[in-house]
Amino acid sequence: MYMNSMKENIRKELIEKRKQLTDQFVNNISKIIMGKVLKKLESLEIGGKEKCENIGLYFAKDNEVLTKYLILEILNLGKRVFLPKMSEDHIEFREIKSLDDLETGSFDILEPNIDCRIINPNEIDLLIIPCVGVDKHGNRIGRGKGCYDKFLSDFGGMVVCLAYDFQVVDRIKTDEFDKSVDFVVTEKSVVNCIMSKIIDGKGIANEILDELRKQVEGMGIKAKLCVILVGNNPGSEAYVKNKQKKCKFVGIDFELIRFSDNVSEDNFVSKIKELNNDSSVTGILVQLPLPKHINVDNLINSIDPDKDVDGLTKVNMEKLAQGDETLACATPKGIIRLLDKNEVSLGDKKIVVVGYGRLVGKPLTLMLKNRGFEFEVCDEFTKDIKDKTKQAHVLITGTGVPHLIKKDYLKQGVIVIDAGISKLGNKIVGDVDFENVKQKVELITPVPGGVGPMTVAMLIENVINAVSKDSKIIGGKNG
Repeated sequence: MYMNSMKENIRKELIEKRKQLTDQFVNNISKIIMGKVLKKLESLEIGGKEKCENIGLYFAKDNEVLTKYLILEILNLGKRVFLPKMSEDHIEFREIKSLDDLETGSFDILEPNIDCRIINPNEIDLLIIPCVGVDKHGNRIGRGKGCYDKFLSDFGGMVVCLAYDFQVVDRIKTDEFDKSVDFVVTEKSVVNCIMSKIIDGKGIANEILDELRKQVEGMGIKAKLCVILVGNNPGSEAYVKNKQKKCKFVGIDFELIRFSDNVSEDNFVSKIKELNNDSSVTGILVQLPLPKHINVDNLINSIDPDKDVDGLTKVNMEKLAQGDETLACATPKGIIRLLDKNEVSLGDKKIVVVGYGRLVGKPLTLMLKNRGFEFEVCDEFTKDIKDKTKQAHVLITGTGVPHLIKKDYLKQGVIVIDAGISKLGNKIVGDVDFENVKQKVELITPVPGGVGPMTVAMLIENVINAVSKDSKIIGGKNG
């Protein structure tokens, strides 16, 4: 069977509920739903257009909401209506100007007749589809064997799903061909499924910081983070200021030490050694990147491993490889925590990591190994990168190459964690072409607002852990 048992069970249950509805109930509730859709049509702005003019529509069969009424109302608004017609192994959209243009076609569903004009699907502004069941993420159960959803995989417009409120369930596991929708319209609500796909890294980070604040206050923890900043890079300045703000919120001390771009490596190392010997300092962080004349490895490894809250020293990387994540690198630690908080089980999924840098890819692969997960690593220079990323159920990327990952690099229903950050024009963007892939994913982190806030939260957690590594106050491998 094309459908997994969970979906099949949900489908049977919902179809049975639908059969129990009276014709009068269906008529009344369907009109409420259609009214919401019509109102939505007037307020949607798609592809830079002020209004939706070309409306695509899947015709609902007997177990779903009525659609003839909607077709007539859309035509009365002066808009153009297009329905799919199955032709051998593909779907073509044809325009109907009245219900007389419809005939019974594939799967006993009404379709346009052969004389109706064909339209290029790219001209459709909005596609309205019914369903048997749908969840808040826009994952849906249809009727056929994925024929219509296979067409949707290449459709770039907005998709609205019609459903009764009882048809909206907690969670539906997707199949390879399943296409999620952007909005779900029921008699009780209009659900924005796109927003439900976006992982709120900022919100989760704030929850963690609030818990850390309570730990610091309740346990009387005395901690201090020293950050060394070289030069006046605007990006680095912003990152440091944010770290200072979060330290203050949690209740730990913060000190910023500045050097000019021409600082000698000897003077730099000398300052680090001074901080190593200062008992009031519990965490030392060197803000990267550094000037080219400084050997980053030598500098990082001059930090006392017990105060290395970035987890980058050779000693702490070796500990990480052995399963000790007390002072693990903040960004990958934040990624793991994001996945945990969103209840993403990695054990049965194909994981692909794009990028193998010191801050993300390399330590992340060690953390994945610690948990016994299988994964594949590639980077922006991998020749067949698209073939590799398209196999991923979970894609984690951190290359810093703007919009490296395009829509056709991903399979439907993938979970995307974007730890890349760069500038494209005047805009901060990630490795992933967010706007064009968000309709294809199950979950995705935005840039900014996704992994970044978690990195700061994990850094501060490390500072607190560094106070007493024996007790491992918070965090660790399963934290």
